[in-house]
Amino acid sequence: MSGAWPRVLLFVFTTHLPFFAWRWRATGERRYAATTLTFALLVITYGLAVFAPQLRVGDTPLFQIVRVVAWASAALSIGLLVRHHAGRLCDLRA
Repeated sequence: MSGAWPRVLLFVFTTHLPFFAWRWRATGERRYAATTLTFALLVITYGLAVFAPQLRVGDTPLFQIVRVVAWASAALSIGLLVRHHAGRLCDLRA
């Protein structure tokens, strides 16, 4: 990765991580745990891309491997968020 975007995204994800970690600790909800994991993986991804892009597993840069895991975590996080709001909507209609 090159240019300014990896540094900008590293800053954005690093600033979001403590908030969601705090929300997870305060509420104990799984959706915040998944979001915290996602931001942690994204911080690792962009930290590797900016500061250690030469690290590889075989021919694949390590930051790309971590990014795929972050995508899976993001999908789980979105699924838990949808489930949470669908449950709240059902409660409101009852």
